[in-house]
Amino acid sequence: MKAKRLIAMALAGMLAVSAAGCNGGGSSSAAGGSSSGENKAAKLVWAGWSGEEESTKPIVQEMIKSYNDKGGSQVTWVGWPWADTQQQLILRNQGSDQLDVAQVDIGIFGALANAGILEDMNELMGEDYLKENYDEAALKVGQFEGKQLGMPWSIASIGLVYNPTLLKSVGYDKPPKTISEFEDCLKKLKEKDPNIIPYGVATKEATMATDFQPWLWTFGGKLLDADGKVTVDSENTVKALNWYKSLLDKDYIQMNITRQDSRQLFAQGKMAFYDDAIASRGVAKSNGVAEDKLDVTIQPMERPVLKEGDTPQSAMWGHLLVVFKKSANKEQAVDFIKSIVGEEMSLKYLKSNGMLPVLKTALNSDDVKSNPWTNSWAGITENGTTLEFALKSNGSELNNIVVEELQGVLLGNKTSEKAAKDLSDRITSALG
Repeated sequence: MKAKRLIAMALAGMLAVSAAGCNGGGSSSAAGGSSSGENKAAKLVWAGWSGEEESTKPIVQEMIKSYNDKGGSQVTWVGWPWADTQQQLILRNQGSDQLDVAQVDIGIFGALANAGILEDMNELMGEDYLKENYDEAALKVGQFEGKQLGMPWSIASIGLVYNPTLLKSVGYDKPPKTISEFEDCLKKLKEKDPNIIPYGVATKEATMATDFQPWLWTFGGKLLDADGKVTVDSENTVKALNWYKSLLDKDYIQMNITRQDSRQLFAQGKMAFYDDAIASRGVAKSNGVAEDKLDVTIQPMERPVLKEGDTPQSAMWGHLLVVFKKSANKEQAVDFIKSIVGEEMSLKYLKSNGMLPVLKTALNSDDVKSNPWTNSWAGITENGTTLEFALKSNGSELNNIVVEELQGVLLGNKTSEKAAKDLSDRITSALG
């Protein structure tokens, strides 16, 4: 899914690309406000992973406390590591455990939407209300088969971030624009400090498939065509796989690197580039980078292109808020969502983690318009594309296939040509 409309709004001071929220319901209360007095008090369960991570745990706790202190419905958090969240949400829907609201990302959303366990937010909030208060492009991220099953909480692209200080030390005042320049920069970084990991691309777990896809697109390859036909067995895929292998052979990347590993090593100055989302500034701060050192430690950049004139690639990323059909407290769940994404709390989220609101009134605030970090992500997201397995019910299985075949190439267990063919065969089989 292209994000041009999102970015047009961003540049106009109505940037709706990165921390989005579903606000309110179809009631007459103001957008972003809370109507806790209108609904019978209830006990709610909010599930996800951000309340488990050091960088976002404080703001999640503040969101819950702010709502609970109003004296109406009371919210309890249930969380797991990101990698376990999809499975846990499905298990809880199959069992008797209470589950009302959940945070899901684009990948998890596909599996839950296909499972038929999510409420249509058009029904809960009112379609006219949503269109009036939220940008259509932001809402579209949470749409599935004509229904609004997910409300955007934070929408942007996964892009590259870099350490300006490290790059300047090897003669790069600006980040590299082409793959050739990128390779040269990686080479110089490694020569200057053999202990550094120049590029922290994920080489372990499902994130490896997420990081790989934009590079595959950069080389002109695709896993699937517009009609869903498997097209990964191509010359362009082989080129992308060979390039990955060359980075490992030159010690520019390392095996067994997760997103969390990269975040920590980057904050320690032991890594110059890695892939992450708009929240990465807050993540760097939570990992020890001082507030006054953030600008010289972490900055976003467009992904290098194969040749000048090509379009920089990025994968659309985002968190959605969903309400489950099994919830006995749907009106109260919507009321809680209003509180999360209301202007006061969403601007606190912006300040703490760099996450932009989608609520139009919040987007017009000076806090949004004057924030250089969020504006920098506008260009990255302009040509953002949805990950190719995002809405597949077996997206996790498909991503694992990509991980296994890519690891096979990196470890020297198979050629890129063999991996491309095996990818095609295995993905075709998994899609049925």
